[in-house]
Amino acid sequence: MNELTITKLRNGVWNFTEQAPGTAVDAYLVVGSERALMIDALQDVTGLYNEVRKLTNLPLGLALTHGHFDHAGASTQEFADAGCTIYMDMEDYPVLTGYSTRTFSRDIFTHLEDGRIFDLGGICLETVAVAGHTPGSVIFLDRTAKEVFSGDSFGSGPIWLQLPDSLPLSRYQANLERAMQKLSDIPELLLRVGHKNQSPEALGPSYLQDLLYTVKAVRDGSLGGKTQEMEMRGVKFPFAIVSHGKMLGMFYSPEHIKE
Repeated sequence: MNELTITKLRNGVWNFTEQAPGTAVDAYLVVGSERALMIDALQDVTGLYNEVRKLTNLPLGLALTHGHFDHAGASTQEFADAGCTIYMDMEDYPVLTGYSTRTFSRDIFTHLEDGRIFDLGGICLETVAVAGHTPGSVIFLDRTAKEVFSGDSFGSGPIWLQLPDSLPLSRYQANLERAMQKLSDIPELLLRVGHKNQSPEALGPSYLQDLLYTVKAVRDGSLGGKTQEMEMRGVKFPFAIVSHGKMLGMFYSPEHIKE
C-alpha cells in the first residue's frame, strides 16, 4: 500500500497525498457548512472514503478532474458504494476505461458539465472545462479563497499533452485562453495542482502565462524539442519536450499540433 499523507491547508480544506510509484499524486477535500466535496480519488490507495469520513460527516460528493487512473483511482468505487454522487465529464469515460485495469460501471458517474456550481455552504466551487490533457479535463475555482483545484489541466510544472487521447495544441490553446480569461481577475490566484511535488514552488498566474507562451511557441515553430518515443499500456507514440520559465516541461506530440 502506498503511503497516504493528509495535511490541513486551511479551515475546510485538506490535501491528500499518495506517494505513488513514479510521482506523488494529490487530491483535495473541501468542506463547507452544509456539504463536502472530495476532488479526485488518488491512485492505488484504498480506504480513502473512510479517511474522509474522519474529517466530516456532512453530505459528500466526489468530483474528478479527469479520468486518468491516478486521479480516478481504486477508492472511486468506495464513494459510489457509500452512496456518494461521482461527478466526471463523461468525455473522459473512454480515457478511464482505456488506461485503468479497474472496471467502473458507467452508471456510477454523473456527467460534470462546464459551469456547474458546487455550493457547499459558504464555499462555492465553479467548474471550468479545460479540455487538453484529456478531452474531459476540468478545474474547480473558489473565487473567494482565490484558488483553483486544477488536477492536471494546467500541469504541475510539467504538463502531459502528448498522450493519444490528448487534444491537439491548437484546441488546447483555445481552451486554456478561455480558462485564463475566467481567472484573469484573480492576480493572487493559487493553483492546487494534481502533483505538487513536481514543482519547486507554488504556482499561480505567472505559471499560466509561461504555459500559454510555450503552447504558442510550439505552434508557431519558435520552440521545439527532439522527437522521442514513449510507451504506455503497450501503445507506442512519439513525443517531444520544451520548457519556458516556470513551465518546466511541456510534453507534446509533434504529429498533433494542429487540428
